[in-house]
Amino acid sequence: MIKARKFVSIVIVLAVCLGLTLVPTALPGGVVSASSNVTIGVQPPTTNVDFSEAFSITVEVDNPDAVRISTAAARLNFNTTYFSVTSITAGPTLTTVLLNTYDNVAGTIDFDAGCPPGVNTTDTSILVCTINCLSKSVFGVSTVDFVYLGGPPPRQTKVEFGATDYLGGNTGLMNSGTVIVGEPPPVYVSPDSLAFNAIEAGENPPDQAIELCNSGAGALSWSLTDNAGWLSGTPTGGSLGEDECEDVTVSVDVTGMEAGDYSATITITGSPVLEIPVSLHIESATSVEPANLSASALSISPQQVEPGQEVTISINVANTGGETGSYNAVLYINEVVEDSQSVSVAAGASENVIFTVSKSQAGGYDVSLAGQSGQFEVVGGGGWVGGGGLGTGGIIAIVVAVIVLIVALFFILRGRRRET
Repeated sequence: MIKARKFVSIVIVLAVCLGLTLVPTALPGGVVSASSNVTIGVQPPTTNVDFSEAFSITVEVDNPDAVRISTAAARLNFNTTYFSVTSITAGPTLTTVLLNTYDNVAGTIDFDAGCPPGVNTTDTSILVCTINCLSKSVFGVSTVDFVYLGGPPPRQTKVEFGATDYLGGNTGLMNSGTVIVGEPPPVYVSPDSLAFNAIEAGENPPDQAIELCNSGAGALSWSLTDNAGWLSGTPTGGSLGEDECEDVTVSVDVTGMEAGDYSATITITGSPVLEIPVSLHIESATSVEPANLSASALSISPQQVEPGQEVTISINVANTGGETGSYNAVLYINEVVEDSQSVSVAAGASENVIFTVSKSQAGGYDVSLAGQSGQFEVVGGGGWVGGGGLGTGGIIAIVVAVIVLIVALFFILRGRRRET
């Protein structure tokens, strides 16, 4: 009879061990049998801290059952961008702390504790350890994710910070927490909307830029998303220091898109969350008018110069068509080609074509450019111009000389008549 009882006891122990072995590792919050009714908690669900401020996370164990928990292990994952762990302080002797480690590179906090039987929520000293932390000078939000590692699966879990009523309430318990570091500095963007234009099956429109600025105190983490496949921004996120600005390049890819009007939104997550509307108009290739180029407003300055002095000759070329066009401007001086320039003019735009010439011979010069004509004059010199005509100064000199000669002859002849 005694042997039979021992055999039954051994079978029950083996069955319990096998059952515990087959229970899969789970996230906190799983409901298990009464024989492993342990609670692991971390206090409270959300905390707000300033930049470079010390704060703490407390870890608790609740074991209302009649068996001792030899190990109850869990891990907290956190974002090292926003805070780091400075130390871990063990709790009262009621709880046996087996392992407390942290990694400020990987962002993990591990704890492993035993808990005597019958310890429950009515006891306010069930503290496994206090995790001491220090926030960084970067605004942001870090979750503290609770992951169960080993030992009897918990009956319920709790994530809190700096609590004094350890596991005092068992309703609505949470399995992750949130640390909010600092006050979000405002982010401003310019411009507050973008518009692109393109031609169907043509080239992509030129890129445009959005300027992001942090006008507050502390660092600002931001991210950029869009809701259209033809739209993209670079970079898609970053961090801005106080009074720091950064340009985001916005690009549009119209490959394979049909003519029409499209709209999208760029969302910048910072403080506040900003939405920038983006419009895209694609013109049908069949409805686009060809380039229509015309030249006007011939300018010659100055119109009277000294020999060797430069004269600026310009003309305006306008394109009233729908496509970019090229215009070849040829400058003629006294019906001889002096110079030429080719200019590309975008649809709806205009360009000035400018020539600079100088002449050493005095005289008048006829200018012809793009079907328009004008003149300039070189004064102060003499001689022949262009191997042909007389200069203005030469003509005046000849006229004066002829007049003087006529007057002289008049007086000579008059004197001879008196003598006779």
